[in-house]
Amino acid sequence: MATLESQLSQQVVGNLAADILAPEPAVLGLIQAVQSLAVAKGRTQITLNWTAPTRNERIGGELLKNPDNTPSLASGIAGASHETQFDPLVAGTYTVYERTAVGGTQTTLSASTVHGQRKINVVTPVPGDILANTFIVIEDAVAGKEEYVEVKSVNGGTGEIILKDGLFFAHPSGSAVKSATLAAKTENTHYTITTSTGVLTESAGGFSTGSRIVIRYNTTLQDLNHYELYRIPSNASVAIPTKPEVLAAVGVQTISTAISSAATSSLDTTLTETENGKDFTYYLFAVDNQGNASNLSSDVMTANNHLVFVELIGTIPQNLLTEVSSNKVLVKWDAIPDPNSNGYNIYRSSGSTFNPAAAVKLNSTLIPKGVGQVSFDDSSGNLTNRVAAGVAPFPADGQTFSYKLETEDTTTSWSDGTSNIPTLDTQASKTAGTGDGTGGR
Repeated sequence: MATLESQLSQQVVGNLAADILAPEPAVLGLIQAVQSLAVAKGRTQITLNWTAPTRNERIGGELLKNPDNTPSLASGIAGASHETQFDPLVAGTYTVYERTAVGGTQTTLSASTVHGQRKINVVTPVPGDILANTFIVIEDAVAGKEEYVEVKSVNGGTGEIILKDGLFFAHPSGSAVKSATLAAKTENTHYTITTSTGVLTESAGGFSTGSRIVIRYNTTLQDLNHYELYRIPSNASVAIPTKPEVLAAVGVQTISTAISSAATSSLDTTLTETENGKDFTYYLFAVDNQGNASNLSSDVMTANNHLVFVELIGTIPQNLLTEVSSNKVLVKWDAIPDPNSNGYNIYRSSGSTFNPAAAVKLNSTLIPKGVGQVSFDDSSGNLTNRVAAGVAPFPADGQTFSYKLETEDTTTSWSDGTSNIPTLDTQASKTAGTGDGTGGR
């Protein structure tokens, strides 16, 4: 076992290192797009809710160390001990590996890397044994810098390699990169480990003498400081959604960089009417005391639980009113200036309260967006864009109807496959062929 002095030193280094490990991302949950009728023309407000992280990001592959920071190689005998260099594994999850082989052909980094980086570039040609779902070692045998990471994807033409976990160390351009074969070991069969100190003890026959021992692990969350929320137009997410990549994206907007670490929701009220009906992607980052922002939430690059896609609701038509005459209802409203809207659909149900379950769509073609005031003629005289009487009977004197308008966006992605239907309606009633002239919102 390691000496008491070594373990104390290990714990001090571990606590310090914990501060430079970013939290895992918060997991965004329910997203609500709500139109505020208190704001002119119904601008959309977005409420984002999330589940707070409970762990720090995962160390991709740390080579176990001796107390003097030199690589700790397996002794191949029962009782031989080794130490993690950084965090104690307090209630964390971990996997221990033995390095069984290393690639005979190497390349080098063509650009330097920084802590947390998940996209690296290497000099081409990329060795044929550096493939997706395999491990690589960077700076093999360089004391204090040797690092193992699993590959997500490889672009052999450009030399770009996407990693499943962020790098822990910074590596200079020119650092050696080659494949590594790691064999997972079984706790209590090949080794035992003391999670509070990160001390690993070999079991008899657990490791081959001279093999490198690598550990990949998470630790419990230690220093969540705050959250940061950003918004990017369109539903095309940033390919490598780290904070630097998001901030470099075209059209990125900062919603807040100081959301409390105790918060689990945030309201975006910065949207304007011209953005109604558009697509946006939101990115939420958990940030630690050192300013390190969370990156990915799992091994799989596509499982980015810290981003969500939202389509904003179209602008609500304003100043709805009706004009009623014999066997005819003329519904009028102010044209909307929403540039992302194609036009309108109008629905009708019987009675003084609009009933969506019994409503019938009246227009046979989309009502043009128009300018100024737009109207729809609900009568037999409308031969242009009204459905036939067999679909929706024409109004008759003495009946009462409720109408609702929807604004149809240029692009809709809602689960019901239709446009967004706001909750405004107008009523027209008729008695003995005389309209009451009322209507409104």
